[in-house]
Amino acid sequence: MSVVSQMIKKAGSPWMLLALCAVNLLVMHYHFVSAGDIEDELEFTAYFDNLTGITIDVLIVFLLSYLLCWKRMKWALGITFFVTFFWAFSNLIYARFFHHYLTLSAVGQGGTLFDEQILDSVIAGLKWRDLLYFLPVPLYVVIVRNMSTVNKLLSKTFLVFVVVCCMDFCSHVFYCSLRQDTRYVSYFLHRFYHRQFSDQLFLCDPNHSSFRRGAVRNLLQEVAFNLQGTLDLSEKQCQLISDEMRDAIHSLSLSSSLLPADKNVIFILVESYMSFTSDMMVNGQEVTPFLNSLKRDSTVYYNGNMNENVTIGESSDGQFIYMTGILPLRSVITVSKARSVRLPGLPKALGRDSRMIIPTTSTVWNQDEMCRQYGFDHYYSSTDYRGDHEAYLNDEQIFQMAKEKDNDSKRPFFSVVLTMSMHQPYTSQIDPSFPAIGHKLDNELACYLSACHYTDRQMADYFEHLKKTGLYENSLIVIAADHHVHNTDLGGDNKHIPLYIINTPVKPESIWHGECNQLDVYTTLLDLAGSKNNWYGLGRSLLSPTYENSISVHTWNVSEWIILGNYFGLEYERNI
Repeated sequence: MSVVSQMIKKAGSPWMLLALCAVNLLVMHYHFVSAGDIEDELEFTAYFDNLTGITIDVLIVFLLSYLLCWKRMKWALGITFFVTFFWAFSNLIYARFFHHYLTLSAVGQGGTLFDEQILDSVIAGLKWRDLLYFLPVPLYVVIVRNMSTVNKLLSKTFLVFVVVCCMDFCSHVFYCSLRQDTRYVSYFLHRFYHRQFSDQLFLCDPNHSSFRRGAVRNLLQEVAFNLQGTLDLSEKQCQLISDEMRDAIHSLSLSSSLLPADKNVIFILVESYMSFTSDMMVNGQEVTPFLNSLKRDSTVYYNGNMNENVTIGESSDGQFIYMTGILPLRSVITVSKARSVRLPGLPKALGRDSRMIIPTTSTVWNQDEMCRQYGFDHYYSSTDYRGDHEAYLNDEQIFQMAKEKDNDSKRPFFSVVLTMSMHQPYTSQIDPSFPAIGHKLDNELACYLSACHYTDRQMADYFEHLKKTGLYENSLIVIAADHHVHNTDLGGDNKHIPLYIINTPVKPESIWHGECNQLDVYTTLLDLAGSKNNWYGLGRSLLSPTYENSISVHTWNVSEWIILGNYFGLEYERNI
């Protein structure tokens, strides 16, 4: 009994409580490592950096708590524990859906993050084993109830901090000493600075940056990033942007078969649509019979090998790529920056009366501001739907609104229709009749396929409307997905998303059918339209006989400079 008493007494050390705070953050970071969400391979110095980052985070939260609870050390320790616990748990839940550490830009999208659909998806992703994440709470209670003296805790904490920093520094010295070509002070200093302080790691590899530097330093870096405002582009950066623009122009086919100026363009952006569902059968029934009929139509272009290029903005990134031909930001949610800069836009380039029809409220992902940035003449949200509906419009309702706007629109028009019914969570069948009872599918997959079947039926009904009104023959129709289904293993290794182009003015067999990127769609559509623009996006036209599927680090950097440097705003100012 005395041994147990001694163990409980030792557990009451304030050091144990600070160690528990560090464990909270350690669990969070190693979730990212195990999930494979760190962008680069981690050599051993990264783990020493991570230990330093965790120590800094705990120390800063502890000091701030101590100042807040002046001379109440136990209160300060309690606040430190619960801040680190809730921060770690919030990141674990957020990462399950977005595969990214929490950022200030994500917190700024709080209305979207607490959206019913996303909350349902997060809740559906919770597992019983997640209760293990709450294990530190009873441990905290045990430690606090047996808390011993807290004398000299501050001075000893600083000593631990110095020791950890020295170990980290020595790990980098040792790493550089392993090879003869890296045994230089200048190399060591450059390498150490890049991993600990540079903007480049934060901008290009934000998860890697968060893992190495910890939460506090990364959040402070984002604050500095936001305060600096518009990035001052150097002449070299502007030249590199021009070079990339020129490469996109060189990829154009310059085909003589172009889209007539009086043709409409209809772009259907389907939520979470994955290529593996095409031609898939369940109990002898096709999952997407209508879309499959399009795929088999020799006059329709179909490519089931498109890679998504979205980052943490998910659906908003998909729209951004298709509407601008620019890659999204990697470190923050793109619309948080893009809504305040001048952008090119597919509606402007196509020169038709344009509208966006969305199934959400106008403020989700700043849709109202972004529609104006893209150059849409009109946009319609769930609040414009005439009739009873839930928070979001289902696909039957969104296509019903699209039909009404088609009938009322000027000619020619450019219409973008966003669907929503294939969004997570996949916990119940939206169409109870498919798959029929008796299937042997995993429940999540069965519910996803049910949603696909439902959307396919609504799309077939919409196409019937287009044919009855004569719009089908007089429209170029594009069907694409915003991204694949995340935080699940649906599709296995096949994460490709599909692209359909209907009524293309060139022969479908002459268009590239191999692996391609979302970024290429903007360039391809302008190539089909024969639009005369200075901006054709950063993609490559799929009509090009020399098409190459490639998005380099350089392409990502150029996209970042365009957004952060307000490149098109500067160009506009130069030309007026």
